[in-house]
Amino acid sequence: MANAQPFRTTPQLGQQLNVIETTLPYYDLLANITQPSPKLGNKETGNDAADYVYVQASALIAATATTGTQVTVTPAGVATTGAGGFYTPVNTAVPSGAYFWARRGAYNAVV
Repeated sequence: MANAQPFRTTPQLGQQLNVIETTLPYYDLLANITQPSPKLGNKETGNDAADYVYVQASALIAATATTGTQVTVTPAGVATTGAGGFYTPVNTAVPSGAYFWARRGAYNAVV
């Protein structure tokens, strides 16, 4: 059974795996670090055993129920709609320029 709300299994800074940010997040400003965190292309493993990569949408990505919308991810961390094997969060449209964790494999797939 797929995990409806996966979460990171590491202590890395950043939003949860199913959150979409419309601005580049800075989770460590209190430490006077002015680099964004996480960085595009960062990888995580969720508690659902799936791999995730932090990306930015190059254009509006429509919502898809059950699986999420399939996207292609470039090495620079840019996501575009296409048959790339990564997926957006379920039932959530991703605005152009927004940041999110793309999941390798559909959300209803068993890893």
